[in-house]
Amino acid sequence: MPAMNDFDGARGTIVIVDDDDPVQESLQLLLETAGFRTRRHQTGEELLRHGPPDGPACVLLDLNMPGLNGIEVQESLHESGWDVPIVFLTGHGDVPAAVKALKSGAVDFLQKNQLNAATLIDRVEQCVGEHKRRMAERESSEAEKSLLSRLTPREFEVAHQAASGVTNKVIGLELGISERTVEIHRGRAMKKLGLRRAADLARMKPAFDKLASD
Repeated sequence: MPAMNDFDGARGTIVIVDDDDPVQESLQLLLETAGFRTRRHQTGEELLRHGPPDGPACVLLDLNMPGLNGIEVQESLHESGWDVPIVFLTGHGDVPAAVKALKSGAVDFLQKNQLNAATLIDRVEQCVGEHKRRMAERESSEAEKSLLSRLTPREFEVAHQAASGVTNKVIGLELGISERTVEIHRGRAMKKLGLRRAADLARMKPAFDKLASD
């Protein structure tokens, strides 16, 4: 079972993955003193079994561990759909591997022999902030998807083209319907989406594009 601290942890949860108990304990003390909730795992396999924590989080992941190494754990997390940002903990000779991890999406890496409290807290705050941004983006995307699901196929088609800047006349020609019919579908779509202006509809173009490509 993972070691976990269950206090409020308003600043987010930091998942510490390291097979070195003294390192885990010192990191846990620093992070909890700074107001973070912590969760500890000895191996990457244990992390994968228990899944992501609830709410904003960051993973402090040792690059060299028994079993799966940090890079392999990172790949497994991506494959399983985790979007919790990672900060790697590395030894002196691990910098090239850490750079590879950064290119694969890690937020940063910290060398254990150069680690200090201020740097650790700064990187962890950045990491949790990045996760909050991702969560907000995902929630916004899901809300927009829910809104768009209210449209009929024709309303969606018309509104999607309108959001892309296509005029009613051109939409009508492309769909083989009258300009007046386009206006009706567009008006109904705008009402269902709670929009008043063309500019508001244009801002939803990425959501239309994404849903249309799914």
